[in-house]
Amino acid sequence: MAGDMFLAGLLDLQDPRFRLEDLQALADELLPGEAALTLKRVQRQGLAALHLDVRTPETVDPPHRHLADLLLRIDACHSLEPPARARARAALVALAEAEGRVHGMDPEQIHFHEVGAVDTLIDVCGAALALQNLACTQLFVRPPLLGSGVVHCAHGELPVPPPATAQLLLGLPVRPGGGAGERVTPTGAAILASWGVFVDPGPVVQTLALGYGAGTKDPGPEIGPANLLRVSLIEPAPGKRTGTVWQIEVNLDDITGQDLGASIETLWRAGALDVWAQSIQMKKQRPGTLLGALVAEDRRDALAQAILASTPTLGLRWWPTERIECERRVVTVRVHDCDVRIKERQRPGPDAVWEPFPEFEDLRVLAEHLDIPLWSARHMALDAWNQAQRA
Repeated sequence: MAGDMFLAGLLDLQDPRFRLEDLQALADELLPGEAALTLKRVQRQGLAALHLDVRTPETVDPPHRHLADLLLRIDACHSLEPPARARARAALVALAEAEGRVHGMDPEQIHFHEVGAVDTLIDVCGAALALQNLACTQLFVRPPLLGSGVVHCAHGELPVPPPATAQLLLGLPVRPGGGAGERVTPTGAAILASWGVFVDPGPVVQTLALGYGAGTKDPGPEIGPANLLRVSLIEPAPGKRTGTVWQIEVNLDDITGQDLGASIETLWRAGALDVWAQSIQMKKQRPGTLLGALVAEDRRDALAQAILASTPTLGLRWWPTERIECERRVVTVRVHDCDVRIKERQRPGPDAVWEPFPEFEDLRVLAEHLDIPLWSARHMALDAWNQAQRA
């Protein structure tokens, strides 16, 4: 896994939303008129793939740049939307922190050498642009092969994986082996560690497209597996969406009902996927409340801060949890000059059908408009939905 291999694999998806022209435009914005990108179809041990060569005047003789130099270029890049800029910044900051840890220096003082040259800036920002344009919300990663032997770099001969790569992947699942040589570069490790959700075997998905990115070296089968990176564009399997969310809970025995209601509203505004309150019995036989919430990983810290700010608790607990979601969509039917939204769900399974659930607020408006009971309005909305299905 290297930055240019990841980019090549993304381009090999052949998706019109991310093309070489898009990557070149980004490179021209980061380095006006300096970056030359070459995409070539190659083979690695008989398997076809794309190889991307990113060349700038700094490729051969890279200057010793600091982290701040590279972050300024990201902040000035209008091709990247704020979430993509945050992704790119996170990868470069992680790389600088790993180098700083290895060399015993402040990350801001690290000279980036070859792993932080402008070529790496294009690799990282290009990958962030691809995920942005492809509307990818998560990057699932299988534990990578690390390789073996030694590698030659600016600091001399180092063991594989190099210290910065090993530091970046610390605490993450990896696999030894993969033949002689470096199988994960520091840039690749920074992308995996900063953006990846490590899974094995992974969620149940439907594959939309496959791409293969080739490394520059082409070791034979006697050395190890083909120097390739496979990239899959996926979506949840029909009728079944799976994923990891975080559950946060806190026990409260000294909060009023009014404050609890306000806290729940705060959690919804902070991005919670679900919020609940449950009566419990606490120490000294005191009645209390368990306040719980589900939240996506990227909003976990913000939600924790919201709980600490809106309740008198001294702490909280959290853990990752798996969940399955039904496929869902919303349609609108017209009933006696009133629009009624119908939430549709599709349960997991090969024979699953769409099931309707009229929106309560729209039913209430319809019932008041016609001066009929709520149950009657519901039947009218479902009849209209059934007619639309048969049309």
